[in-house]
Amino acid sequence: MKITWHGGTCFEIAGSSSDKENIVIQIDLKESEKKSGKFSADILLKTHNSDDVKPKADGQFAISDYGEYEIKGVLVQAIPSLMLDKKENIIYTVETEGIHVCHLGLFGENDLNDEQMESLGKVDILIVPIGGDETINYREAEKIIARLEPKIVIPMAYDPKKKDGLQSFLKAMGEKDIVPIDKLSIQKKNLSGKSDEEKTEVVVLESK
Repeated sequence: MKITWHGGTCFEIAGSSSDKENIVIQIDLKESEKKSGKFSADILLKTHNSDDVKPKADGQFAISDYGEYEIKGVLVQAIPSLMLDKKENIIYTVETEGIHVCHLGLFGENDLNDEQMESLGKVDILIVPIGGDETINYREAEKIIARLEPKIVIPMAYDPKKKDGLQSFLKAMGEKDIVPIDKLSIQKKNLSGKSDEEKTEVVVLESK
């Protein structure tokens, strides 16, 4: 699996389907695709925007409503939540290649409620907002991370040019001098080698 960040809440997850074919999952539209109204990924997940997304080819899927889905062996769960302004936000879990990824979208609630926690289950990789402008800040993100205990956490929805937000998050997580990487490449066996007692690994991605 490879995870790439395109800024804001936009992520791309590239992996293998149940029949070992390459599959690309995109969470929220890239700016270029907002203008065209079409998307290039096999599966598009929309967390909080109201853009009308129309698949441009057979075999493409767009999800923007709550529920559980299985597409080409990829398990997707869309869980209801709210943004800071009380508008609807969708938390997504994506399971492929045996890895359970959670993307919180523009989550703006004080904390995850019991129903959300039960739906999320055990999270391997958590993609969490930290910016505090439209969503939770780094302090609230730290609390959610402590509750979910993911093996890896990736911060999002912050301005990379403003070092205070990211640096404050890293400090809260007990990290420093983390070098951003182009993309995260991970396999199930790498995660299986991490014990539950190990500290959550923070991965900072460069925005494309």
